[in-house]
Formats: sequence, structure tokens, C-alpha cells
Amino acid sequence: MTIKNRYISIIIPANNEERYINKTLINLIKQDYALFEIIVVLNGCSDGTELVIKKLINNYKGDKNLNQLIKIHSCNVANVSLARNIGAEKAKGDLLLFLDADTILKDDCLKIINSKFKTNHSFATLKVKPDQKNLSFKFLMALKNLMHSSGFYHGSSGVQICRRKDFENIYGFNESIVVKENKDLIRRLGKYGDYICINNFCITSMRRFEKWGLLKAAFFWIKQWVLEFSGKLQKTNYEKIR
Repeated sequence: MTIKNRYISIIIPANNEERYINKTLINLIKQDYALFEIIVVLNGCSDGTELVIKKLINNYKGDKNLNQLIKIHSCNVANVSLARNIGAEKAKGDLLLFLDADTILKDDCLKIINSKFKTNHSFATLKVKPDQKNLSFKFLMALKNLMHSSGFYHGSSGVQICRRKDFENIYGFNESIVVKENKDLIRRLGKYGDYICINNFCITSMRRFEKWGLLKAAFFWIKQWVLEFSGKLQKTNYEKIR
């Protein structure tokens, strides 16, 4: 059965992302898919993220009207779940795609998402590649991809996809959870369908691994898995890496 092209709302929470947001948006503009919008929610920004976006819109020489394609909204609180919920409230799409500001999609990504996200699915993510050639980073991302694609662990990369009506039915992201808020969303969406890791890659920044080192990062995420099973996710503090 052929799936009709659905309107996709891409929601990007951006907290001081002036170093990354331009490349992320440029790659979205190149998408080989017509029915989408980009909603950037500036949450607690104190840098030049908004200026970078407006400069891109004003200087763009292509055939797309970026004033219509890219919408900018803002909130004063640096809360990623709140920013995503605000973006979802503004969205027009049948599908919501939450995208990290430091994550790049391949040109054919939206077309593939539209074809692979079926009526029996409630949540989708993509496989992920690191933005560097470091072998340790490649190994970690390959392990993550294996866990997601095998169904061993229902997690996400820098991309989270769901139907807007399902998202609204569960009242969106839990704004009290700071870490693994995506996992909480996946769990609550589960009653509407299956989890899927789509066989298409996004490229995401390894800045947290660079700043922390692999040992600290591994210890942190192991701790989060323990907290997840004990129901204490919202009590975790999360250091922002920029």
C-alpha cells in the first residue's frame, strides 16, 4: 500500500546553539521532500542563535521561501521539554519530528520517514553516526544503533518522530524530567503502536563525549539507566555542553 505524503513539522529546541544551528537548517532546506515546516524554539538563549537564523533567512538565494518555511518562537526557560511542547503547539503537521540543533539529516530523510512510519507505529528514531572519525565514537554509535534496531532498548538518537494526535493525547513531553525525557515519551506513546528504528542515518555532535571523556559519559548513562528503572529520572541534574 502506498502511503500518501504527510506534512511533517520539524521542531528544533535551541539553547545557545549559534555554532550548530546554521548547518542543521541548511541541511533541512535541502530535503528532497516538499511537505514540511521548520519550527525553532529558542529556550533560554543568551547567544546569537536567533541572529544566525535570521541571517540565513535573509541571505538565502535558493528557490524556497525561508520566511514561510522557518518559524521562530521563544521561551525564557532553558527547558528542552518545554521548548518541544511549545513547538508542537505551533505545528501544523500530521507527523512531529523533534530534532536536536546539532543533528544533521540526510537529504532523503523526510521522504524515507514518510514511507517507513506506518499506521502501526507510535514512535520512530533513526540510526546515528558521529560527526567525527574517531573510532571510539564510531563504536559507541554502532552499539547504540544495534540496541535500537534490534529492539533490545527503545531509545532515540537526536531524532524523535511521532504522530501529532498521539503526542497531544499524552500531553506531550513531561517538563519535569531533565534527562531521558525521550524515553519517558516513548513509554507513554507505546499504547498507540510499536517502536521502530528507521534504517536511515542522522549525524550528530560528539561534543559531550569530547568534553566529558568516554569514561565519565559511560558512567553517567549507566547511572541514568539505573534511575530509569527506579523511577527517579526527574531528580537528575544535567550539565549543558555548548
